[in-house]
Amino acid sequence: MAEVEMTMAPEADPTSETDNTIASSPTLYIKNLNEKIKLEVLKKSLRTIFGQYGDILDIVAHSNIRMRGQAFVIFEDTEVSTKAMAEVQGFPLYGKPMVIQYSKNKSDIHAKQDGEFEEHHKNRLLRKENFANDFKPRRRQAMLLAKQQQKAQEQRLLEEQQQLLQQQQLAQQASYLHHPGVMPGAAGAVGAGAAVGGVPMIPDEYLPRNSILFLQNLPHDIAESQLVSLFQQYPGFKEVRTVPGKSGIAFVEYDNEYYSAAAKTALADYQIAPEHQMKVTFARK
Repeated sequence: MAEVEMTMAPEADPTSETDNTIASSPTLYIKNLNEKIKLEVLKKSLRTIFGQYGDILDIVAHSNIRMRGQAFVIFEDTEVSTKAMAEVQGFPLYGKPMVIQYSKNKSDIHAKQDGEFEEHHKNRLLRKENFANDFKPRRRQAMLLAKQQQKAQEQRLLEEQQQLLQQQQLAQQASYLHHPGVMPGAAGAVGAGAAVGGVPMIPDEYLPRNSILFLQNLPHDIAESQLVSLFQQYPGFKEVRTVPGKSGIAFVEYDNEYYSAAAKTALADYQIAPEHQMKVTFARK
């Protein structure tokens, strides 16, 4: 099958006439074709439409992303291609008006007829290589930019979540400290909030953020590796620390308090064993 270098012509309006900046050619470049039509059906339709103007040497079309919706129709001479372009320009094929221009590059068939195929083929490969070398860095740059934007968006969402969490904690803390039953030296506080030296301690639930989490109500026989598997699925995980001689508790450290807060929110009251609902709070500073 004859080939034409798949170099796209300049953009043109579907209703416009021939682009006069491109030299006349026996090969026509057609775009704005319906991409949903199967390639063989499309080529057959193009041959039916353009075949009435003269012999068609070949029709070149590909389904790759770069050349989808485009095709080349190769005629014997320029007189035929010019007449076909003038009369078919804007014809609605499968619901889309065809945009037709002269091809910027010579087809393999005409290069062979003119005795220029070897040089023509070499130049075509060189242009393809140059295009690929130019395209790859731009693609990598676009992918890198997309990743950076995604990371920035995730960070913004995380910060917004943590800001909301901090506001809720401050409100809860203020509510607790102003509760009538909380007085210096009083026994109104319970458990972790019990008074120490006459000053009530803040309950675990109201502690300020910390990059280290405090785990309670763990099974006595839980392995450290189980906790690692559970907490390392969240970003920023650093390590799990158990307390020698004390079962049922552990500490988990993250890179910063934003990461630890995300893990705390996700694993709060996690049913780590049939009879053990894990309690996750920020560690006391």
